[in-house]
Amino acid sequence: MAAVSKYLTAKNSSIAGGVLLVLYLLKQRRRAARYNGKKGGSELVLNSEKDVKKDRAAVDRVFFLRIMRILRIMVPRFFCMETGYLILIAAMLVTRTYCDVWMIQNGTMIESNIQLPIICRFLKEYFIQSLVNNFLKLGLNELKLRFRERLTKHLYDQYLQGYTYYKMGNLDNRIANADQLLTQDVERFCNSVVDLYSNLSKPLLDIGLYIFKLTSAIGAQGPASMMAYLLISGLFLTRLRRPIGKMTVVEQRYEGEYRYVNSRLITNSEEIAFYNGNIREKQTIHATFKKLVDHLHNFIFFRFSMGFVDSIIAKYLATVVGYLVVSRPFLNLSHPRHLQSTHSELLEDYYQSGRMLLRMSQALGRIVLAGREMTRLSGFTARITELMKVLKELNAGKYERTMVSQQEKDAADKVILVPGSGRIINTDNVIKFDHTPLATPNGDVLIRNLSFEVKSGTNVLVCGPNGCGKSSLFRVLGELWPLFGGQLTKPERGKLFYVPQRPYMTLGSLRDQVIYPDTYEEQRRKGISDQVLKEYLDNVQLGHILDREGSWDTVQDWMDVLSGGEKQRMAMARLFYHKPQFAILDECTSAVSVDVEDYIYSHCRTVGITLFTVSHRKSLWKHHEYYLHMDGRGNYEFKPITEETVEFGS
Repeated sequence: MAAVSKYLTAKNSSIAGGVLLVLYLLKQRRRAARYNGKKGGSELVLNSEKDVKKDRAAVDRVFFLRIMRILRIMVPRFFCMETGYLILIAAMLVTRTYCDVWMIQNGTMIESNIQLPIICRFLKEYFIQSLVNNFLKLGLNELKLRFRERLTKHLYDQYLQGYTYYKMGNLDNRIANADQLLTQDVERFCNSVVDLYSNLSKPLLDIGLYIFKLTSAIGAQGPASMMAYLLISGLFLTRLRRPIGKMTVVEQRYEGEYRYVNSRLITNSEEIAFYNGNIREKQTIHATFKKLVDHLHNFIFFRFSMGFVDSIIAKYLATVVGYLVVSRPFLNLSHPRHLQSTHSELLEDYYQSGRMLLRMSQALGRIVLAGREMTRLSGFTARITELMKVLKELNAGKYERTMVSQQEKDAADKVILVPGSGRIINTDNVIKFDHTPLATPNGDVLIRNLSFEVKSGTNVLVCGPNGCGKSSLFRVLGELWPLFGGQLTKPERGKLFYVPQRPYMTLGSLRDQVIYPDTYEEQRRKGISDQVLKEYLDNVQLGHILDREGSWDTVQDWMDVLSGGEKQRMAMARLFYHKPQFAILDECTSAVSVDVEDYIYSHCRTVGITLFTVSHRKSLWKHHEYYLHMDGRGNYEFKPITEETVEFGS
């Protein structure tokens, strides 16, 4: 009696502790919800209603629709390698289940009768199990990699279509840190999907097989009791796990922010070093990292709490219920089994049934615990789906951005801004703005009504103070920014070339720097020989680089190898290679000597490239026929350059 009393006391204490823990988790959840609500209300630029929708991550109908949409990308057709690996994994799981059943049914054989033939049988079985387990690992790893390959290629096809990669970072602010989503989140999503497939299919196979075996051994009541327990405990634990999906979304967002501040430090290391900004950058990185760490601490504690509840309900209580169920036929002396079997047979049947029911309860527990992984998967699914949605809309010409109050802007400017409402006409050898408002993507109107026309052979000098709209004009010309009205006539994208002040040097060979973004095959297709490329370098006084490197195929880190002036001249050689109808030169010769600059501009006129130039050098006025001046207050003038203008400018 004392032992029973101690047992009941310990049992009651465990139940009380579990109830208190559940109450504490619910209290923490309500507190986190209140905290998130207050935090969302204090942020200025975010739409709280949209953020709640975006952060929604739960195992529901929406989740299954989302994951089916993604699975159609990763498994595009029935007869493919991914389907083959899915079948391989299923076959290995079935084989492993049958191996487990064989071990249960024959486990007492080697213990009761150690003989060489029996040992050989077991060694053969162990060899098969080892082979099965390693084939299973092979299938899982290959499937993860192939899923990642399929999904990554699909996303990059959308991301690098047209100017979508630019629009996502500059026009649309729904996705922050796209690199985080395209790399780390995709990998984790694919791993989670494959692990879930394995962790669900094996227990389901086990349950089906063990129910069949146990029904014939102890009747249908035992397996039915275990299934009822699975249903009740699964619903209860699923209710408790709901916060995991949202916490996963927040974790990945904080990981992206932390990665972003580190990449900014690397990208802008020179400027930061000149400013001695290491202390400030350290504060920024520490603050971002602390936000991530605090969230991970909370996440770890929540998973610890849920792990405790999961272990009690899905593992230990399931085992106890299993033993209670399997023991009933053997403890009931009036059961026909006692009349038909000897004592040793009863013990052997009890051992086998107990082991099978134990395995079945463990399988039920794994299914219940798989719900935790499914909730976490819902977080990754929500992020991947949001990325796919934004990419699709950007490729369709739609974008969303936090705008300055549109009512205030309309009242102040009397201009209704509708992105993409302007009309673009592709025509060779002419650029014409016809009653076009010049505005930034967030709705700031720089010029209400811009109208001028430039034909091939007429160079234009664009001037004005910083922030007046010079770069905005070129972004509209390059179709990077939407047209808010009017009509723009211009050549196709490939016939308009942009040369910035800090040119981009691609990864690759010396040849690649001149012909970018063409490849060697495209160079050959155009009929441009390496000798002609050498002439382009000589035109900008960079022929010595080929002599120094010795080959067009030499690969270097050209961003570091070339000086600022050499990079600008390399960009001009690139311009001569492409020979566009129009070229936008944005302070692109600021690090080049005046005599080399004069030769470059003269050569552009010789080869028929019409220039839009932004420069503060007075020596460039003589190379242009018109000037476009913006005063930064919404006014502009487009006039021909006369001798008096040149004298005034010089």
